[in-house]
Amino acid sequence: MENLKRKLIADDRYKEGLNGCLEVPQILLAPTNYCNLACSYCSTKNIRPSKVNMDLGLAKSIISQTLDNGWPLSFGQTYEPFLHPDIVEIIRFVMDRGGRFISATNGMAIGKGAYDLPMNLLLSFSADEDDYVYRNTAVAYDRYRAKLHAFLSHRIAHTVPGRISLQIADYSLFSGDMEYSKEIKDVDGILRKSLATAAWLGLDPDQDMAEWAGLIARRAPLPLFEDGETVIQVQPTKIMPNSYDAFVDMDVPAAARGYCDSCYTMMSIQADGKVAYCCCDPSANAIAGILDADTDLKEFWLGEEMNRVRRGFDDFAPIHSFCTQCLDNVSEHVKPLLTVRKLKVVAAILRDHGVREDLPWFKFPAGM
Repeated sequence: MENLKRKLIADDRYKEGLNGCLEVPQILLAPTNYCNLACSYCSTKNIRPSKVNMDLGLAKSIISQTLDNGWPLSFGQTYEPFLHPDIVEIIRFVMDRGGRFISATNGMAIGKGAYDLPMNLLLSFSADEDDYVYRNTAVAYDRYRAKLHAFLSHRIAHTVPGRISLQIADYSLFSGDMEYSKEIKDVDGILRKSLATAAWLGLDPDQDMAEWAGLIARRAPLPLFEDGETVIQVQPTKIMPNSYDAFVDMDVPAAARGYCDSCYTMMSIQADGKVAYCCCDPSANAIAGILDADTDLKEFWLGEEMNRVRRGFDDFAPIHSFCTQCLDNVSEHVKPLLTVRKLKVVAAILRDHGVREDLPWFKFPAGM
């Protein structure tokens, strides 16, 4: 259906959903601007910046304001947060403010000082040596497995509160599948790797193979271990070409048209205080401003710098060329982020336009 995304974002219900997101933005905080790996699927794999660790005062200011505002907060983004020299203090500060440290990580830099801290981690996991090749690291696979096994076994043995989600990926992109689709094609492979991972951890989860295959197809978690607040699970995922500077030649400028509403839903705060507004721009090519420890976060979020960015997208004329280049690779030059934040709103609008089946960029929630 032509211009389906344009019809979606023009709907009053969609606009109301965006205004709701303005009240509760997702805050992504990168404590560092560097990583210990150079994964093939990462948009920062070729970036070698001067290493920056976020100033502890700035980090605490952002954490305090975010939690006081009741906004969701997560760490890491594309860089490795556990490389920050004060990461344990940061995790404890989040706890002291009544929050839970939530982060993406590759796990290799997690020190023993963090083993017993409550954390929810999305751990990008290489389940076998073939997967590990995509890491592009000189660290031997046996050493990698030993490091993660020690961490995960400790969490299980001591029932440390927190959810550790081991991402096992469908890497069909590297077989030439450049279609932007969330559909997992390697269900059998992820199932096999999940069972092997459970055995590696000495776990024997009570699973029905057909049920697990269905969960993988839906990208739903597979429970490996649960005891009170201690959860270890597999999170099926798919590496997709949505970080365009990782997979697409960005040198040729596109026509200055396109729409994205990440600026209504999130702030991506870098280690040096720069504010990007897209999780697909972790190297902060397009920024709205720079924060310091005295910045009022809510005033910045609702202020002129962010509103100027929003007006540009509302007019289909993004003010930064990076956004224009990214949107040139998206169907209809439109990236509607409410497809992640408010599924029922999007589903209702699509159904009114006669859409009944899942789309490459949207899956209907169960029961709709």
